[in-house]
Amino acid sequence: MSPGPEDDFHKRPSIKLPLPDLLKGLLVDDWENVTKNQQLVPLPHKNPVNKILNDYLEYERPHRGAQSASLDVLEETVAGLREYFDKCLGRILLYRFERNQFHEFHDLWQSSPENGPKGPCDTYGAEHLARLLANLPELIAQTNMDAQSVNRLREELIKFTNWFSRKAGDYFVSEYETPSPEYAEKARSN
Repeated sequence: MSPGPEDDFHKRPSIKLPLPDLLKGLLVDDWENVTKNQQLVPLPHKNPVNKILNDYLEYERPHRGAQSASLDVLEETVAGLREYFDKCLGRILLYRFERNQFHEFHDLWQSSPENGPKGPCDTYGAEHLARLLANLPELIAQTNMDAQSVNRLREELIKFTNWFSRKAGDYFVSEYETPSPEYAEKARSN
């Protein structure tokens, strides 16, 4: 039997991205708030993904040499996180109960791009970014990156994840909102 696409998939480098215990706990709380308590993260988020990533760049850039390969990798990694977040939010980062909220904002992004949030990275925050980090190993395994690139990316993601965990109190919401009964009913019926 000749090797097929499935064999190629299994040869691709996998990535283990350890999440700090604090982020794991926040992800569990987030899941309970949305799925069990049927609450939503208030949107637009007061600390959107773009702000978090820009804050990280501001923090990390001084630790890298100007015009260095290390700085290039940092900026490429952050740009990749933005791209993945924008592409993944509506597909894999939302719980069913949040989908109507997403569609409301998606319509807003389409109808008035010059006013207010312009897309997922301007609207959603730490809770959904943490969900992306939890899903990244699976997503990266689906790329064609070589082992060396995957290892370099992993190093960058671990730095970011540790920083993000230390700053969690600054970025995660302290309270979720309870949507209207109409919203809850519509979410349950979809």
